Amino acid sequence: MRHLLIYFELVCSALFWGLTFNAAHLTVSSLPPLTTAAMRFGIAAVLMAVLLLFMQKGWTATLARNFWAFLGMAIAGVVGFNAFFFFGMQFTSPTNGALIMATNPLVTALIARIFLGEPISRNHKVGTTISFIGVAALIMFGSRGGMTEANVGDLLIIGGNVSMALYGIINKRWVKQSTPLTTTGITTIMGGLILLVLAVWREPGAMTLQLSWEIWAALIFMGACGSVLAYIFWNRGFHAIGVADTALFFHLVPVFAVLGSFAFGQEVTVEQIIAGVVVITGVMISSGALKKFWSVLSGPSVEVPAATEAEVSRATE
Repeated sequence: MRHLLIYFELVCSALFWGLTFNAAHLTVSSLPPLTTAAMRFGIAAVLMAVLLLFMQKGWTATLARNFWAFLGMAIAGVVGFNAFFFFGMQFTSPTNGALIMATNPLVTALIARIFLGEPISRNHKVGTTISFIGVAALIMFGSRGGMTEANVGDLLIIGGNVSMALYGIINKRWVKQSTPLTTTGITTIMGGLILLVLAVWREPGAMTLQLSWEIWAALIFMGACGSVLAYIFWNRGFHAIGVADTALFFHLVPVFAVLGSFAFGQEVTVEQIIAGVVVITGVMISSGALKKFWSVLSGPSVEVPAATEAEVSRATE
């Protein structure tokens, strides 16, 4: 197959992002949340700086042109998201976290409707309703005796979901004349520096090199694979097979998170699996993935309306 390597890389991206939830669950058992986020993005920032210096020309002019937009993206999508994410992963499971974040394309579309006036298709409305029912079920399953730590963790992950949606909205609305590598690299470096300051201020003395190899492996994995390699592979997919086909692989993220939970001995309940099926079904309806899969299975004779590249790009930001 002509794009076999690209398909493999996209599966790796989904794998890296899915296992990031398991890695985060491990690291926050040994490190405070802000310190974990700062160390993860410290690793990612160093790697991104190398990529910018050697692979991207003109990034300084782009930074000057988009400084305030990049700063907003760094605060929302790097600092805000990771604060919510790592605090949330102290209390919730990797499975819940991945399933809630799987609704990010839907949350992004809703916020784009509110702040940018972008229309929402019928598929988006139906898919969003179904997915949010699944997320509500995930939260309620943990609240049979009232508000629990698991519920608090889920709500924090929802906060991270909104933060990532704002990251995409700022990118779409205010960033001008920038490449994906430049935008991601600069916002990663900015966010990493802010997280470092916050970690030293709010969690003094917590940052240490005296960690077990498992914690270091998890941090390096999240920084190098979950924050750098996954992005590079994803961007290669955009260029090779298009935004719409690349976006289909996003639906594998919660699947890999669940498989990771099984592999690492973390509990996955029947209720989580049922709610997960509901969430993923809603996301696939919203993105048009079900129609795309049906088109592939049925052959070229079946005419299927495709989502525009702009819609899918917005949904995956």
